[in-house]
Amino acid sequence: MRNLSHTFGRFVVYNLLLVFTLTSCQNLQEYDLLLKDFKLHSPDNTITRHEGSEFWIAVQDGKIAEIIDITQHTVLPKGKTELSLDGQHLYPGFIDAHGHLFGYAEMLTMVNLVGAQSKAECLERIEKFIELHPNNEWIIGRGWDQNDWPVKEFPTSEDLAAFSGVKIYLTRIDGHAAWVNQTVLDAFNITNKTAIDGGAIIVGALAVNAEQLVELPEHSPRFWRNALLQAQDSLAKYGLTAMTDAGLSTKKILILDSLQNEGKFGLVVNAMISNTEEDLSYFESHGPILKDLLRVKSVKAYLDGALGSRGALLRAPYHDLPEHYGLPLLAPSDLDLLRDRCLQNDWQLCVHAIGDSAHHVLLESFNELDREKDLRFRVEHAQIMTPEDSAYYTHPNIVASVQPTHATSDMYWAEERLGHHRIGHAYSYKRILNASGLLALGTDFPIERIDPLNTFFAAVDRTDKQHWPEGGFNADQKLSPKEALEGMTYGAAYSAFGEEQYGSIKIGQRANFTVLNQDLFNSAERNRNSCKVIKTILSGKVVFEVKQQVYN
Repeated sequence: MRNLSHTFGRFVVYNLLLVFTLTSCQNLQEYDLLLKDFKLHSPDNTITRHEGSEFWIAVQDGKIAEIIDITQHTVLPKGKTELSLDGQHLYPGFIDAHGHLFGYAEMLTMVNLVGAQSKAECLERIEKFIELHPNNEWIIGRGWDQNDWPVKEFPTSEDLAAFSGVKIYLTRIDGHAAWVNQTVLDAFNITNKTAIDGGAIIVGALAVNAEQLVELPEHSPRFWRNALLQAQDSLAKYGLTAMTDAGLSTKKILILDSLQNEGKFGLVVNAMISNTEEDLSYFESHGPILKDLLRVKSVKAYLDGALGSRGALLRAPYHDLPEHYGLPLLAPSDLDLLRDRCLQNDWQLCVHAIGDSAHHVLLESFNELDREKDLRFRVEHAQIMTPEDSAYYTHPNIVASVQPTHATSDMYWAEERLGHHRIGHAYSYKRILNASGLLALGTDFPIERIDPLNTFFAAVDRTDKQHWPEGGFNADQKLSPKEALEGMTYGAAYSAFGEEQYGSIKIGQRANFTVLNQDLFNSAERNRNSCKVIKTILSGKVVFEVKQQVYN
């Protein structure tokens, strides 16, 4: 069903040949937009290999109408708008295969604890936020990570004792634990003895599932609309033109649908339905949403938690916590029931699996899928895997959705969790790609930074911005620039059934482009610390551009 490593290139070559033939007739149509003076790149670099050729792209009604080799013509088309890119580098619009749009939008309105290097720094940020919002009944934040602190222990409610006048709820960076104060514990009658299936309570830190004991205030539709519009502007700055939101309630999906119907939100979104009975029943009754900008025909489920909070389900105990295996969130039998329910409704199933035990259970379940049908069931994260389990990815209906920045964020402490032997089998993206032929790459924002260029460099270099470790973390699992770019474009689109609408430079596709100041395929020109987005073009409209500074 998929020999996908060459599919993108075949699309480009076929359509270029078609264009070259058609334009010999000298079609003088005036297009909505003509893009000129750029270096055109595809993941397999096919187009840039045409020595001496120079291309224009014609856009009509938000889609690519022609790709024109101007060296072959004496009479050229016109554009109502003609945009010169001044020799910059044009790529298919970047796509994030796994992010959390609403989580990111909400984070723009809360205490940002990302990057805090100590518990004390977290407390300082909370205090400043309260000073700016003195009337808030709730102080909600996100982003703390005890692994970045000098003392790598979970925080406690006692650490927040100075803020007893408000309810404080602070989600860990991975979204699988929460740090709360005593006011919250008292309000919801939570003690260390409170029982929670598949969760844990650690003196004010609610780990995996336990955070569900707290009922947070619900935002209004108006709040979400404003927050989403703000988030859209941020996404454009990073060159993002499409994404998959990994788990949304019906209410949130309908808010997004309303914004898009009004023409206010132009990003292409593939939204996964949250695995709750209420949400599943709604879409069973109402059917999927299949629109140009919004696709809702997939379901998100969780098999385990995250490695950082020791929620990832492992086959052997944690190296740094003997007798602890992680936390199972979905029994294998329940997974199979959900799988079959998705098959009955023609839904795509996408399952979070990080630990090698959860990963194995999921792959065994997916391995029973019909190989002849086009199902594309997704493994989300796939961080820890035994070498033997990589063979499952030869199944045409098992698609891996991975986040290279998780590898470079976790590499400082992951071996403490896994030990020397297992760390060699972690974040094995190249091994999966070799078996599958395709990867979908994302960031998992706001857990990681939203920037897709971080995804690229994490995949290709496997180092941090200071180029540590030398040679790269588990360097044998590096991706080539071609493989990384394909994962951020065609692969991400394919994983969302969107490859015919976006993700390539192809006639009839959305005119979504990301313009950079560097050639990512050329190691001599590629510089991680200076690479940046110059323009983002969404359906033929410039939605972000770097303004040139004018000096007197």
